[in-house]
Amino acid sequence: MTDAEELAAAQGLLRAGRLQEAGLAFAALTERLSGRADLWHLRAIVEHQRGNVPQARELAARAIALDASSPGFHLLAGHVAVDAGDLAAAAKHFEDAVARRPDWASGWLALGNARFDAGDAAAAREAFVRAVALDPGAARAWNALGLAELDLARPQEATQAFRNALQADPRHATAHLNLARVANREGRFEDALASLADALAADARLAEALLLRAQILRRQRDPGARQAHEDAVRRLPDDPRIRVAQAEYLAEQGLAEEARAEFRRAEALDPRNLRAALGARLVLPAIYRDAEDLEANRARFARGLEELHAEAPRFSGASPAAALSGATWTNFFLAYQGRNDRELQSRYGDLLDKVLRPRLPQYFGERKAPRREGRLRVGFCSYFFYDCTAGRYFASWILDLDPARFEKVVFYSNPRVTGDTRKIMAAADRFHHVAGRPLLAVAQAIASEELDVLVYPELGMHPDTFALAALRLAPLQVAGWGHPTTSGLASIDAYVSCADMEPEGAQEAYRERLVGLPGIGTRYARPRTASTKAREDFGLPSDATLYLCPQSLFKIHPDNDGLFARVLSGDPRGRLVFLGYREDAVDSRFRERLHARLAKAGMEGEGRTHFLGFLAHDDYLRVNALCDVMLDTLHWSGGNTSLDAIAAGLPMVTLPGPLMRGRQSAAMLRRLGLEELVARDIGDYVRIAQELGAEPDLRRDIRGILEARADAIFDDKTPVAALAEVLEDLARRPA
Repeated sequence: MTDAEELAAAQGLLRAGRLQEAGLAFAALTERLSGRADLWHLRAIVEHQRGNVPQARELAARAIALDASSPGFHLLAGHVAVDAGDLAAAAKHFEDAVARRPDWASGWLALGNARFDAGDAAAAREAFVRAVALDPGAARAWNALGLAELDLARPQEATQAFRNALQADPRHATAHLNLARVANREGRFEDALASLADALAADARLAEALLLRAQILRRQRDPGARQAHEDAVRRLPDDPRIRVAQAEYLAEQGLAEEARAEFRRAEALDPRNLRAALGARLVLPAIYRDAEDLEANRARFARGLEELHAEAPRFSGASPAAALSGATWTNFFLAYQGRNDRELQSRYGDLLDKVLRPRLPQYFGERKAPRREGRLRVGFCSYFFYDCTAGRYFASWILDLDPARFEKVVFYSNPRVTGDTRKIMAAADRFHHVAGRPLLAVAQAIASEELDVLVYPELGMHPDTFALAALRLAPLQVAGWGHPTTSGLASIDAYVSCADMEPEGAQEAYRERLVGLPGIGTRYARPRTASTKAREDFGLPSDATLYLCPQSLFKIHPDNDGLFARVLSGDPRGRLVFLGYREDAVDSRFRERLHARLAKAGMEGEGRTHFLGFLAHDDYLRVNALCDVMLDTLHWSGGNTSLDAIAAGLPMVTLPGPLMRGRQSAAMLRRLGLEELVARDIGDYVRIAQELGAEPDLRRDIRGILEARADAIFDDKTPVAALAEVLEDLARRPA
């Protein structure tokens, strides 16, 4: 057989998808004809299609070394570099390709994609504009341009680009999906669902559309959310992403055992899927039956961690992007068990290090600070920079930092944009809205800013943020107390807390270096309501003593049930009021557990409790004002809820615990000079609560004190001034 015949046969094997045989054939050819660049290129194509990225990269480089003039060689080398996670090298290869063939729309599209994934949306946009100018009918290029416009906070231009994509190809499912993403980001949920219907009409198996539809319905607490998840599983039963989403939905509904089973199915479909493996072993219920159930679940969690450590090598086989997306997990419910979680969290942090380091070595180890004169460059990364608890708590960290001393860069990963978001956007030197971006691209965008300090205000509340925090993206990385427990991550250098809320010896609960701020650690605007509603408007009795417990029900440890029963037993007119109730397994199990405890104390649960649904913020504040006493919870005290109660003039009683998260209310009351509302023990707590319930004059006096001394809590600029000093001091210190 001649060389030409051998080459034709090898190409036939490649076209037929017989990659192993094709690889052997091309290897034999390159062994004899080592100076033929086209043969090395074809061999690189084979290895790339086989998923052998390192070898494909070597072969593509060999082809370019023999003939650097071919744009196709550079294009392939760029695509291989993308799969290797080396976006800088990919962009350089694509630049070389279009330099040799400037009229190549596909080359400009590839260059734009590499720039976009590297976090440079402006440069990506330039490449996409060139691509659509060269080929106005290229739907993929228009769609990519829309994504860049969206990243540059140009939603109208993005929408037009997506429509141009659909004009070029009315059945371009991804363009329909992206129109849905724009609508979802803007809160136009009906429009989003309509665009998703179009996307699924074009491609009934488009996983991202199925997932977004379920996510929107889930966030709206629409009864159709369950059906949407089940529909996604029916259409794509072998897609581990769909199975993971279903498992997460089941866990959110309080069905922990069912969720673990679904995570196990996802893990069986993709044994390298870390997220599925984490869920199969580390899911915790939101509501425990009792203290014994809590301890059993904690023990299961600890065993699961050790299993994951033993099996860690199998999760490092994924691509860099897949490895990082697999780490999108947070042990959120662990903190509500009322225990020191340093050991478990640190063990989890070490697991992430073990899994991610082999795939993303560039983001581990020391990261040197850039040599820069002038302002400290501080980045803030959060999913919660909108009108919510975390947003209200930490917006001032960005708004109030002196722009003469700090260059402020914000990374916001939530599609939702509200008034608080826009304020933060205006205060930032650069605001990156990275919602929907691949997590590895977000990491690359953060790293490319060459920050001096990177701050995660509420680390532990969102899985994407926690996965990013496991990487070294800045020389100094800091966590705030938005989720008040140690991250357990070796990559987090300091933990910023409130000095007055921490107990003696607090450092023992943190892997990070603990740093305290004065006051409540932030400038918190005093919330006010214009509502004049009466108790009857909320279905609350006018003649009862109302004891409000405003915490989310999953935060209420089983130890509180007996405490509530003791308070009510001394006040026949007493009624417990809970907020945010919804008819699902989580809240129903809490209700059943509490009613059983009240029945044990001789009280009828239905008659002694009131469960209100989700209220608008004005109504929520009004309910605080209408109640008589706030019962703070053991182990996890009020933070935002206590501030709202203070603003509404609602007297409260608290019993500080051994950890910061159980001591927030106590610090606030002491700051207000109301030490007498801070109990010494359970008996003292019950006494204070019953005295407050029985004595209207005492409550009136305390309401007056809360009103007169509110300035000691609200709109205090001291904490953020102290934060500025802390950041500068930490940044100057040697590693």
